[in-house]
Amino acid sequence: MRKTKIKVHIFFQLLVLIAFWSCNSAEKGEEREAATETSQIVLVFEDSVTQQFFRQRKVIFKYMDNNMLPMEISFNSEESSKDLIINTKRGSLDLVYRDNSQVEFTYYLQNGDSILIQEKDKKPWFESVKKESSSYTYNLELLRNTELYGKSHSKAQDFYFLWNETKAFPFELGMNEDLKRNKDEAIQGFQKELSWIDSLANTGSISEEVKAFYTSKNRMAQKKLEAYPTDRMVFDSQLAVNSFLKEIEPQLDTTVFLDEFSELIIANQTQIQSKDLIDSLLAGTELNHREKSLLFHYLQKEIPFLSFKVADEVLVGYSDKLANPAQLVLLNSSNKALQGIEPDIELMGLQKSSITFEEILRQKKGKFLYVDLWAAWCLPCIKAFPASLALNEEYKSRGVEVIFLSVDDNYKFWEEVAIKYDIAIPEQSFVAMNKDESEYLKALDVALIPRYLIFDPEGQLIHPNAPRPDSEEIKQFFNAIIKD
Repeated sequence: MRKTKIKVHIFFQLLVLIAFWSCNSAEKGEEREAATETSQIVLVFEDSVTQQFFRQRKVIFKYMDNNMLPMEISFNSEESSKDLIINTKRGSLDLVYRDNSQVEFTYYLQNGDSILIQEKDKKPWFESVKKESSSYTYNLELLRNTELYGKSHSKAQDFYFLWNETKAFPFELGMNEDLKRNKDEAIQGFQKELSWIDSLANTGSISEEVKAFYTSKNRMAQKKLEAYPTDRMVFDSQLAVNSFLKEIEPQLDTTVFLDEFSELIIANQTQIQSKDLIDSLLAGTELNHREKSLLFHYLQKEIPFLSFKVADEVLVGYSDKLANPAQLVLLNSSNKALQGIEPDIELMGLQKSSITFEEILRQKKGKFLYVDLWAAWCLPCIKAFPASLALNEEYKSRGVEVIFLSVDDNYKFWEEVAIKYDIAIPEQSFVAMNKDESEYLKALDVALIPRYLIFDPEGQLIHPNAPRPDSEEIKQFFNAIIKD
């Protein structure tokens, strides 16, 4: 009886939520027209206990929007645990659930669904408010793990956990046999899952559409698994490319699974491999959806490591090859983010002299500045100091100066390390004093160091991720832009 009352209450809550959304969308004529064309999937939490469960588990929902861009919704604060409306023009979409216990489930949702989100046995449980459906319709992967494996994870997930843990160690663990056994069990698990999905469809527990989606995902997941060899800890990106491009599973073309598979391939390729792959795709006929996905993730990976000028040229060259203009806007916005932020960094120099980064840019006007971002805990940073010093010496007569900028928390420790490694150079060595408050340093993400920035003689940032000081690329860059 209590459950019936809850569902009635939730249904009226949904009506209010949809009405509120519709009113907001109809403030302008254009917005009213857009609202008419766009359908929705509505998700409502059953109660505050469920919301608290999502916050404690630091849950993330992920789905692909109308422009084939991955969207994430995180639940890590009071404000984030609110009812959700997903606007979509597609007939269905996959919503991926992940939490801090590494649990992952995919929910296959239909356009127009109104979903009640519950917490059941410490797991997320989806239930339709508007229509009768079996528990398998929305909770298939959760029930798969429970019924087939008796735990939270599938056999494939167990393999990936072991692979990632093994790869994280810098020394040989001798885990080949364990990896092979886990992979064999995962393959057997995939076959077992296919039979289980068939049986659900045969008994009417799931529709043919739901069956087609999870069957396609299963077959493609098997192909992805093949790219993980057990005799060496190196992802086989070429094998993955072949599976990604040649396996015909059209139900997956607009899914999180395919998008993440594409991203995985690019992430595990060298710059040359990715460039060769994209060039080979562009040499053929017009790019299909999967090829455009590879191109998008290639650009996402490469653009941040180009100068702003070159990045603009690259994006212009590829603009008509992307899936839609929204992807180009996103790539452009990520490239331009730092250009719109003032370098609000407060610095301390040697002998505790105070200065701001903006003052340094004014003082050094007329020079190219190569900023070496480092910290005393970063060994790769320290190992690169001799190369930065050599670069400073080689190019100082041509108007280039290296600035050593530390993001350490302790001034004394910074000074000791700077002196020890010969970078305690007056007016060229500083430590940031407002690391946690500086919007500029937050945008840079100073956890990712060593990192090198280049400012032009007018004090404008022209390269957000410059080549390392010991590379030929940095010399080629300066030789190309310096006019002697």
